[in-house]
Amino acid sequence: MFKISKLFRGEIKKIFLGPGMFIMAGLFILVLALIPTIFNPSEKSSSLSQIELTTNSVTSTYSSFLDYKNIYENELETTHSDIATLINYNGNFSQNLIDLGNELYNIRISFAEATNREVINGTNGCFSLHKSLIDKVSEIENLYSAYMNNYFIPLILVDDDLDFKITTELTLLSRLLDGSSSDKTINYYRELNLTLDEYGSVSTIRELLSQTITLNYSNSSLNEQINNLYNSKNEYLENILSNITSLVNLAGTSEEVNASKINRNQIENDSYHYLSTLINLNTALKNSTLLEIAENYSDDYLSKYIGFENFNSYMYQEQLIRTNYYLENNLLDKEISNTLAFNISSSESTNAFDYMYFSLEVVSVLIVAFTVIIGAGMIAKEHSDGTIKLLAIRPYKRSKIIFAKILATIFIGFIFVLIATIISTIAGCIIYGISFPSVLIIFNATHALTLPIWAVFLIYLLSTMIKITIYALLAITISTIFKSYIAAVCVSAGLYIVNIIITFISNGASWLKYNVFSNLDLFKYFGGSFLANSSSNSITNLFFSPVFADTSIWVSIIVIFSVGILLNIITFTVFNKRDIT
Repeated sequence: MFKISKLFRGEIKKIFLGPGMFIMAGLFILVLALIPTIFNPSEKSSSLSQIELTTNSVTSTYSSFLDYKNIYENELETTHSDIATLINYNGNFSQNLIDLGNELYNIRISFAEATNREVINGTNGCFSLHKSLIDKVSEIENLYSAYMNNYFIPLILVDDDLDFKITTELTLLSRLLDGSSSDKTINYYRELNLTLDEYGSVSTIRELLSQTITLNYSNSSLNEQINNLYNSKNEYLENILSNITSLVNLAGTSEEVNASKINRNQIENDSYHYLSTLINLNTALKNSTLLEIAENYSDDYLSKYIGFENFNSYMYQEQLIRTNYYLENNLLDKEISNTLAFNISSSESTNAFDYMYFSLEVVSVLIVAFTVIIGAGMIAKEHSDGTIKLLAIRPYKRSKIIFAKILATIFIGFIFVLIATIISTIAGCIIYGISFPSVLIIFNATHALTLPIWAVFLIYLLSTMIKITIYALLAITISTIFKSYIAAVCVSAGLYIVNIIITFISNGASWLKYNVFSNLDLFKYFGGSFLANSSSNSITNLFFSPVFADTSIWVSIIVIFSVGILLNIITFTVFNKRDIT
């Protein structure tokens, strides 16, 4: 242990005396100095942000509350009705379209027979059947449009290509069947029959409708969701409404009571809780329904179809856990802080911790880059400078030499994180002030809990240090493989830069989940990733670490642990076996 300590101190000394340290220190100070000018956090989003109650008096507050109450109750009832439709149809949406397609085809056959028999009038005459064709096409168009657009989720699975073909053929057939002509002789119907034969739209539509996919889901589960969510807050809502009504009745016609600040504040507070419950119930119903419908499919499979292009079950599950926490505890979302997210305030007012998080995220790019360059030169530079032989003849085992270099590289990264934390804390306290609110954490989209904001920041620091450790190990591994210092630095830095570019331009493309670097940020599993993605600030894309579909924190931990072991095995094996004498 003493020998490792001595080697470690020697490596640290070499790093601090190297010219790279002075360059890094200068850039580090410059970036930290610029951060206050670029930090412009968005306000914390709130479900009540669109609500502005009139608070001039008790009666005006109550009147504006009723207006919003009607709006959100109607929205909730619409969602409830949509879910009831899902249950009542029992997943037969595609079959309904297929049945209509068959009916259209049968009418088409009857129409052809009527033209051949030259029958114009009557139930089975050309005139009646022509009108039936027009009506059936319109019925198919309306039902298809309803299934795709009239609900908060498409009721059938259709990709872009199939949707284009169906809508195109229906439009074409509608034009072919245009009955505006006044000349409805048998010749007109014969020509129409020949035109229908030529284009074959009826048969094509019938075939296309058979390609739509019926969603597979459990009606009993959807019923249970309605019972657990839709009916769960009835008593709570009734109590709030009763309290509001009693305060309004108390006001009567007395101007003195009507202007009572206490009554106005109480009604306002109760109104917000009532409306918040309606909004959260609506969100919870939608998200739980989406998750129930998606349970039998992978996210990648669903993403091929219209309405599910960016479907991410993790995101909806995280939102559902958050919303349920508010519902179960009768909380407004503004009454508790969000977790730390890039360039977004965790509370209604910006905290020093928000600034600290933003600063660390920005400078961590520089810290990781410097750590990668230092690590890439640990062994390769010894080869390039010819000092590797001097290192080899020293009375130290090679495993201890490489271990000391790994520790020194990681230590340098940690030191810069510590310095950045101290500086950003001081700056954040001076600019924004510091407070210690409770923060709602959504861990791995499965558990909701509250932690003090300082504890959340410590979790973030731990996540950052794990990321730096893996990058340092990767750089040292590359350094042991390449004898050329320039080659090692170029490869290491190139991998890091390419990863940043891909992450920036891909905007969280699902295939990135197989990228090792995409699993290094464990903090995204604490509820802040999708909050950050809601920001309109373009700089967010550079630091946005998405949680990919079909992944979890345990997947990322396994990836990190496996990669760490693999890099160590490669590093120690190559360095111990390489002939450096």
